[in-house]
Amino acid sequence: MLISLLIGLVMYLPAFAANGGATFVRNGTPIDFHRNFTDGRRVFGDGKSFEGLLLSITFGTDVGIIISRFLGPHWIWIGFVESVFAMVGDMTGAFIKRRLNIPRGGRAWGLDQLDFVLGSTLALVILGEVPTLFQFAFVAFIAFLMHMATNYEAYRLKIKTVPW
Repeated sequence: MLISLLIGLVMYLPAFAANGGATFVRNGTPIDFHRNFTDGRRVFGDGKSFEGLLLSITFGTDVGIIISRFLGPHWIWIGFVESVFAMVGDMTGAFIKRRLNIPRGGRAWGLDQLDFVLGSTLALVILGEVPTLFQFAFVAFIAFLMHMATNYEAYRLKIKTVPW
């Protein structure tokens, strides 16, 4: 059972790397070009930038390259696609938050922690690397804990203004 959990975690490493990658970009070019949706609110907001997206996909693909050394060259492609889908999940979360009038940095329990996991899960299923329900639940739990811990640490270090 422990091996299965570890395999599940390895399957999602490109998504975790991609999700953390965008945080290194502070003031990039917004993907929505500052445009509003039909409801008058920003499509995604300033937190979703082309530079952050590129860095995220690069981080996730690099992790796929590392995994490919152990599990085969197809993991380069999996790392790339999983990273793209993780970021689509993240942008979908941002889109939903804007529709709910939750500002950038505002709290949306569950959505903030799991949007990239859901996106990357879709990629894994499409690519035939289907995680078990147990692996998915474990990774979702880890993502939830890591999100809370890293955000609190960023707040403590004065990188973020709120602890979530």
